[in-house]
Amino acid sequence: MNIERRFVAVLGTAAKHILHGLRRALRAVALTFVITAILVVAITEATAAFLTKSFPTGLTHLAAAALAISFGYAAAITVAIEEILRAIIKSVELIVEEAEKVEKKAVEEIGVLTRKAEEEALRFGHGAVTDAGAIGRTAASLVGGTIGGVEREVRSVEHGIGSHLPGHNSAAAPVPASGGSAPTLPAGADPNR
Repeated sequence: MNIERRFVAVLGTAAKHILHGLRRALRAVALTFVITAILVVAITEATAAFLTKSFPTGLTHLAAAALAISFGYAAAITVAIEEILRAIIKSVELIVEEAEKVEKKAVEEIGVLTRKAEEEALRFGHGAVTDAGAIGRTAASLVGGTIGGVEREVRSVEHGIGSHLPGHNSAAAPVPASGGSAPTLPAGADPNR
C-alpha cells in the first residue's frame, strides 16, 4: 500500500475515532446532566424540608432547579471535555502506530534499495577496475617505451659527444644507436696515448 493510501486510511480512521468520541461525549453529557440535575434537586429539596420541617415551597423549587441546571451543566461539560480528549488521544495513538508501521516499511525498502545499489556498484566497479587496469597497462607500456627511446637517444648523443673528446676510449664505448661508423681521431692526435 503506498503512502498516500495509508495517509488517507489513517485520516479516515482518526476521523472515525473522533466522531465516535463526540457521539459518546454527547450521550455522556446528556446522561451526566440528567443524573446530576436529579441528584441536586433531590438534595436541595431534602435539605429545605429538613431545615423548614415542612414541604418545600415554590422558591425552594426554583432554587433547586437553578442549582440542578448549573451543577448538571458543569458536570456535563467536564464529561464532554474528558470524552473529546479520549478521542483525540486515541486518534494520536492510531497515527503514531501507523507512522511506526510506515517507518518500518520504509526501513525495509531502504534495505532492499541499498542491497541493489551495492550490487550495481560492485558490477560497475568490477568493470571500471578492469577497464582502469587495461588503461593503466597501456599507459605504462607507452610511458616505458617512450622513456626507453629517450634513454637510447641520450646514450647515443652522449657517445657521439664523448667520442670527440680527447682521452675518450672509443673501444669501450657502445656503438651509436643510429648505426653510423666508428669515430675517428682528430688529425695530429696520437692513438697510443
